Amino acid sequence: MPLELTLAIIALVLVAAALAFAAGLWTGHRRLRSRMDHLDGQVTNLNGNVRTLPERMAALTGQIQALDGQVSEIADAPLVARALDHPQRIALVLNPSKSGADTIRTLAEAAVAEAGLPQLTVYETTVEDPGAQMARDAIADGADVVMAAGGDGTVRFVAEELAGTDATLAIVPMGTGNLLARNLKLPLDDHRACINTAIHGATREIDTVTIKLEGTNGEVTKNTSLVIAGAGIDAEVMGDTRDDLKAKAGWLAYGEAGMRHLPGQRKEISVSLDGGAPQRRKVRSVMVANCGELTAGMDFIPDARFDDGLLDVVLLSPRHVGDWVRIAAKTVTKSKHAIPVMETHQATRCRVVLHEPMTAQLDGDAIMEVTAIDARIKPDSLRVQTPATNVPDSAAAPAMRPEAAPEVHG
Repeated sequence: MPLELTLAIIALVLVAAALAFAAGLWTGHRRLRSRMDHLDGQVTNLNGNVRTLPERMAALTGQIQALDGQVSEIADAPLVARALDHPQRIALVLNPSKSGADTIRTLAEAAVAEAGLPQLTVYETTVEDPGAQMARDAIADGADVVMAAGGDGTVRFVAEELAGTDATLAIVPMGTGNLLARNLKLPLDDHRACINTAIHGATREIDTVTIKLEGTNGEVTKNTSLVIAGAGIDAEVMGDTRDDLKAKAGWLAYGEAGMRHLPGQRKEISVSLDGGAPQRRKVRSVMVANCGELTAGMDFIPDARFDDGLLDVVLLSPRHVGDWVRIAAKTVTKSKHAIPVMETHQATRCRVVLHEPMTAQLDGDAIMEVTAIDARIKPDSLRVQTPATNVPDSAAAPAMRPEAAPEVHG
């Protein structure tokens, strides 16, 4: 091959290689520049994100606070709040002699199970013990709420043990009078609703009254009253009401006994209020009240409140039928007008000395003849379950008419 041709070929090869190298270098430069531009864009975006990070964090914090507020509102809603605030353990002190006792047990067990609470513990009262030891056992076993299912006696004995403790009293009324249940505005004829109140109701504190009674033999007994205690015709009527008539006619049986005891003589007493000088009176009855509503919706002492820290002392001194009519008219009409034969006072302590022995009663149960009564108020000493008025028409608690709701006095 001629030398010139060889040199030409070599020159072409070198030119082609130089061109290829130049083209590769140019392409690589473009790719590098493109990658640098892309990286620069990412850095720019990152810088932008860093600059907006405080704003984004502030917005996120606001969203978290708003969510926390929504959760708080949900937790504060009546039904949810009550579901989160269930008492952990429910006990039932049951009077097995009452009609319907087995049904009450079944309803209570089902309601407790439905609420997801530990199994209901049942303590049955006896003739010898209407509920005191059973309530003590329930407290010792860790009960938060103790349902008292029975009459006024069962409620009083259970309440006496719960007063001053953290345990709460709930009532399933099964008696004739059901005095405390009436004053708490419980639905007396709806046991299922009362059981729901025990589990889902509102807890409030009420006063109790410590009563010391001095018997004719000089022995002093200490008791707790929730509604009305006293001596005289009211106790005589309670003690002489026929059981067979109570079973048939309910509270009307007390009226029959009252008519039989209406005639009678006044007896002399001395009354001292808050340590003051004794005042002599002649009365047919002296009563110390914590609250004032009796059977048939009769508001016997309209000013009596179970959360005002005061006793209401009532002295009845009628001499004839006309005076009884005046007392009845004042009670029925709820008149605030004072009448001489029905004297009322308020105090924190009351001592009554009976110059002649008189039959005494505690919350509707006649107990014994006494010669002296010493009563002291214990403010806010008992926790009770009441219908949850802020959860209307709910299965979680019995609905109440606004006018039937118990008044709250600070």
